[in-house]
Amino acid sequence: MRHRLHATTFRTWMLVVCGLLPLQPWSAPAAWAAPRPHTPVSRAGPVETASMLLMEVGSGDVLESTHPHVQRAPASLDKLMTLYLTLRAIHAGRLTPDTNVTVSTDAWRIGRVPGSSRMFLNVGDTVTVGQLLEGLMVASGNDAAEALAETVGGSAERFVDDMNATAARLGMHDTHFVTPHGLPAPGEHVSAWDMALLARQLLLEFPDATRYSSPQYESYAGIRQANWNNLVFRDPRVDGLKTGHTAESGYSIVATARDGQLRLVAVVLGAPTVRRRTALAEGMLAAGFAHYTVVAVPWQTIVPASLRVYGGRAPAVPLQPAHPVQVLIARGSRGDFDVTEQITVRPFAPIGQGQQVGLITVGRGGRVMQTVPLLAGTAVDRSGLFGRVWGAVRYAAASLLHRHPQMTRGTYSPPVPAS
Repeated sequence: MRHRLHATTFRTWMLVVCGLLPLQPWSAPAAWAAPRPHTPVSRAGPVETASMLLMEVGSGDVLESTHPHVQRAPASLDKLMTLYLTLRAIHAGRLTPDTNVTVSTDAWRIGRVPGSSRMFLNVGDTVTVGQLLEGLMVASGNDAAEALAETVGGSAERFVDDMNATAARLGMHDTHFVTPHGLPAPGEHVSAWDMALLARQLLLEFPDATRYSSPQYESYAGIRQANWNNLVFRDPRVDGLKTGHTAESGYSIVATARDGQLRLVAVVLGAPTVRRRTALAEGMLAAGFAHYTVVAVPWQTIVPASLRVYGGRAPAVPLQPAHPVQVLIARGSRGDFDVTEQITVRPFAPIGQGQQVGLITVGRGGRVMQTVPLLAGTAVDRSGLFGRVWGAVRYAAASLLHRHPQMTRGTYSPPVPAS
């Protein structure tokens, strides 16, 4: 998140949103002005205490924020980190969604704490990791969170250590976890900024993570529970992620929605009622979709899509971005994009598949809008001794003739987006 985009009209509209009956369907205005700097607008009543943030996932651009770094009790928002670490364990091959877990006494006991949301696990139950993940995200099962923590971390205590180490790695400087589930615990806190960071990382690394948070209902042991995230019932674009509530934290939500290529995350922490939380989250999402669009940049037609390799068993390696090359712009904006490809390795074999070899940067008007790592699409092994020597000779000759520049630039003129 390199910069923030603000609009006077955005905050003005949000004041209107806060005055609506919160459970009425949202309707977006017909048009929006272009974003411009503004001074903060004061908010009356308890809304002043809420923290809010709207982020576009692909770029990490923050489109709106209010009190983004205020530390607040997370309640069940802890479960976003529990989900993330479990999906990482699955990706690493340590678990699968079909791995069986035997429910411990500690996990059962957590579900019986007064006021605890639960999946209704019983001691000795055999349940799959996939079932636990759905119970975690839909039913907000504290028992499911404990069971996953024990399975992934070996114990809840070690899992919490991993939660905090991961938070530090991701730059979540306002966050400290004490539990994997979010039942009230001294010293535990998060911020709207950090929750948006975590949600973005989740969605970038595991785009299918929403399969566990999007179902409207979850059933276990003959008990059917509705998703605590009421937005999945109200807007078909919403497919996650998590809500939270305790007397200390107030009503919170980290919601994500997708419309075409544009995916947004809206965070509300500390709303005084569930209705207010709903209105604020829906207002931010509606404003974001009305005001912004995503442009895919066809970088392969502008800069080289392969890298010449010397001393290898193949003459070149295809390049692929770590994630789609696309930029967020205000609807109706005009102008060309500058596309730069920078090679950051010496082009000698061996090169491993998935190895980062460069960067794609997209900018406009001198401002960097997106930077995406370039990865090797295939592996290239070393050739024999003669091939390596001949490759070094050819590389030296090409260097004298400037035939393998480390940086290539081009320009892309997109179609004008609909306003």
